[in-house]
Amino acid sequence: MKIGKRIIQNRNINVNTKHTFDANYKGLHIYVSDDHGHGLAKEKGLIRYWMEVWNWGNGICDCQTWEDCKDINHAIYKAFEGACLL
Repeated sequence: MKIGKRIIQNRNINVNTKHTFDANYKGLHIYVSDDHGHGLAKEKGLIRYWMEVWNWGNGICDCQTWEDCKDINHAIYKAFEGACLL
């Protein structure tokens, strides 16, 4: 799967549905989902996603936020952007 200029190999993707994305990338754990308790999107046509990117080795969280996006691919891109991976 290609996100921006980054490629996540299929063997490193645990879950990839239209509602949830869970994968590992270069020692980081990436989790994006629309199943959360942070309310609905402010604008019509958008979906609110919860995004987490954290380091397996030291447990430091690089990105932990919610954002309104058009689809899960856009939300994954925003999670990578939030973790300064793009």
